Amino acid sequence: MGAKYNQLNRDQRIKIETLYKAGIKVTDIAQQIGCHFSTVYRELKRAKTQHRRSSDWVEEEIYSYDKGQMIHDENKKRCGRMKIIQDDTEFIEFVEMMILEYHYSPAAILQEIERDGMEYDTKVCLTTMYNYIKSGTFPNIVLADCPYRRKKKIKKKKKVQKRFSKGKSIDERPKEVDERKEIGHWEMDSVVGPQGKGTKALLVLTERKTRKEILWLLKDHTSSEVVRALNGIEREMGEKKFRETFKTITVDNGVEFSDWKGMEKSRRNKNRKRTEIYYCHAYRSCERASNENQNRMLRRWWPKGTNFDSVTKKEVKKVEEWINEYPREILGWISSKEAYEKEAIA
Repeated sequence: MGAKYNQLNRDQRIKIETLYKAGIKVTDIAQQIGCHFSTVYRELKRAKTQHRRSSDWVEEEIYSYDKGQMIHDENKKRCGRMKIIQDDTEFIEFVEMMILEYHYSPAAILQEIERDGMEYDTKVCLTTMYNYIKSGTFPNIVLADCPYRRKKKIKKKKKVQKRFSKGKSIDERPKEVDERKEIGHWEMDSVVGPQGKGTKALLVLTERKTRKEILWLLKDHTSSEVVRALNGIEREMGEKKFRETFKTITVDNGVEFSDWKGMEKSRRNKNRKRTEIYYCHAYRSCERASNENQNRMLRRWWPKGTNFDSVTKKEVKKVEEWINEYPREILGWISSKEAYEKEAIA
């Protein structure tokens, strides 16, 4: 919101009750009283009560500003110089909500608090935040709920992966692509469900400089379907914009990326290339590091073993927007969307 935030007062709670009763959306209520939308959500959740309508004696759940103020006053009584984090219920609830519902990391949560000017009685650094989570200070989350938790590696039998002899190697890719000084150079990968269960997969494109993400739901995990997906993106963008947007695309040696000619060739002008495809060396996922890192973010929503047959295009679009609007440390805590828009204007 940008506005400096303190705890809600009685007048604000009265306004919340009035607006909520009138059917105003939570985000609009937050704007009117000048606080973060999550504050209103927590206040509504904390101070809801059962009320029996006088007209038909039917019980309904309403928000009561009296109850909200009473809870606030009780919490205030426990404040003091020796206050500990367990007493800062608003901070605890905010952190739990951002991790469990919005899949934010602790680092991103602290940046969200700083960027939006929210103020809590508890002020912690990232290390302390993790220590609190490990110690069980947050009643509803554990370390396993946080993104990028480490898991024990299971050794798997490696499959021999052949290089496509006619495709261009990453060694032939222009050196400026490695420098990440301009937008337009992408990495592409596919994410599949459990073997033998379902046919759909996810095509993932990551812009190397800004980490902008494009997700596309594939009907199956084949090279023809990948070409069809790129054709669909070109159709949405237009031939010229596609060429300007996708100067190069770097892929691995998966069979779904075997049709390099089909991926490079424009759907409208068959004699003209729309992009340049380059292949990584076998077993060198580090050559698509941005892509691999973004895939870890995808797993916050779709853990390994997810059957993509049950995933809709609407859900894919929602996750794509979430990734592009997520504050990124590598970008100075702005989102990929903001970074890409700045580069596009420059």
